[in-house]
Amino acid sequence: MLKSTEHHATTAMQPITSWFEGYSRRQQFRRMAESLLKEKDDTLSDLGYDRHDLEGALHLPIRNDAMQYIEARRSKRAMEARRTKSPRLAG
Repeated sequence: MLKSTEHHATTAMQPITSWFEGYSRRQQFRRMAESLLKEKDDTLSDLGYDRHDLEGALHLPIRNDAMQYIEARRSKRAMEARRTKSPRLAG
């Protein structure tokens, strides 16, 4: 019976724990983003960031992972840059 009660208490705490972890990650991201946003656009670009992406990530709901958003945007820009730089094959 004790294991059943422990399992129930652990299960009940999971949403709270999950929310707290998401909130903690967001606060850590917010501190990082705010320090990066103080830099010039050239410096951000050298680091692989875009000012608009950072600002957009700061406005995401807590349930969305801001770093995943930034990495997805970074990958998309890298793919677009490769596409425009690759020479077209003569056909």
